Order: sequence, then structure tokens, then C-alpha cells
Amino acid sequence: MAWLMFISTCICFFFNVSIHVSAEMIENLYDNPDFNMAMQKIEEMSMIMRKQGEHIILLEQKTIESQNTAKKQNDRIAQLEARIQELKTGCKAEENTSENSGKDLSSEIFVTPFRKFIRKERLSSLQRTTQNTETVAFFAQLSSHTHAFDAHRIIAFDKTITNVGHAYHHYSGTFIAPRSGVYVFTWTIRLYGESYHTTELMVNNQIINSVYYSPHSNVDGGVSGTAVVQVYQGDDVFVRTGANYHFGVIRSDSVGRSSFAGWILM
Repeated sequence: MAWLMFISTCICFFFNVSIHVSAEMIENLYDNPDFNMAMQKIEEMSMIMRKQGEHIILLEQKTIESQNTAKKQNDRIAQLEARIQELKTGCKAEENTSENSGKDLSSEIFVTPFRKFIRKERLSSLQRTTQNTETVAFFAQLSSHTHAFDAHRIIAFDKTITNVGHAYHHYSGTFIAPRSGVYVFTWTIRLYGESYHTTELMVNNQIINSVYYSPHSNVDGGVSGTAVVQVYQGDDVFVRTGANYHFGVIRSDSVGRSSFAGWILM
């Protein structure tokens, strides 16, 4: 029994001494300049590593943005190439029309897909007039009902009533300004029932004005838009469907016509 008490006493003594020594060692470490300098270096390295981590994250974000930009540019190039091919096709169609005067193609409807435009010598492929006419005016209609379910589709008003200056091209639905000036443009879209459309007046790839109409139920009606805008020689002007609202048939018959018109003001 005495031995057990002796052993317990020894254990308690050594435990108290260890705690006292450990506390003294910690105090001595904080009083040691080398230890403090080492701790300071560790803190500085930790801060540098945090900054490097933030920099790496920023570089990764910039890489993703660059990839997205490159993809958009590739898509734009593909759109422009498709548009150039489309214009070449339209030019050939107009040439064939002039050669086959006995065949009436004015009754056909063409709603061509929208593509972003580039302004260069391809303007001549649409038989742009070169004469500096004082009077420029056109008026065209859809000869029959037209399906237009896609976004950004050019509405080709195929029945030309007036074309002073020969600047409107019914196959593409595009007016190409023969000279610079202030122009007035107006268009009318007729819809019925559950059809709904936003249509936009475009000068090159810029939206100048837009109108929306949704008749609902058995209503048969129309909506018109007008714009007065500065147009420069060679600019393309056309009407297209909107990005979000484009459903149903655009109507045009003897009851009421969908139409597109424009003239130079000054």
C-alpha cells in the first residue's frame, strides 16, 4: 500500500513539473527573435499563396471569357458567309427572272433567313441603282399569306407596286439606298386568331423601330409601324421578325394586305 502511495506521489510530481516546463518553453519561444521571425515568414508566405490562388482563379475566368468570345466570333463569321451565299443566290434568281420575262414569278413568297450584314461590294449583287435620282420611293405587298415562325427572318414583300429609283428588291425584301438622305419607312402586318408577331424595321443590323400585335380568338386585324431615319448610300433597309415573339401566319389577301413602303424625305 505504501508503495502505491509513493508511486502516485511521484507521478503527480513529474506531471506538475512537465506542465511548468512546457509553459516556460512556450514563453521562451515567443521571447526568441528567431522563432518570431520564422512565424512572420510563415504568415507572409501564407498571404503570398492566397494572392497567387486569387490570381489563378482570375486567369481561369479570363480564359473562359476568351473562349466564349472566340466562339461568338466564329459564329458571326459563319453567319456572314451564309449571308454572302444567300445574296449570290438572290442575284442569280433576279438574273433568271429578267431572262424569263414570260414567266411570272412575282406571285411567289420568299421569307429569307436573317443574317448579319457586311457592307462592301456585294451591294452591287442586288442590282443597286447607280443613278443619283432626286426621287426615291417604293411600295410592296405580300401577294399571299406567309408562314413566319422563325426569329430574325426577313419578310420579303414580293409584289412590288411602286419602285421609283429601282432600289427595292422583292426577292430579298431589301431596300438598298441609292443615295444618302432622310427617309420615311412604314410597314403593316396583318394577323389573325392565335398568331402573334413582333416585327422590326432594320437599317443594316440596327433595329430602328418595332411593333407587336397579338389579335387572339377570332380577331383579324393589323398593326403598322413608321420611322423617319437618316440612311446612307448603300445601307440595307428591311423588315424582319423579332427575337422572342414570332408565331403564326402573316396574312395578306384581297381583304387586307401586309405591306412595306418607303420614300426619301430630304
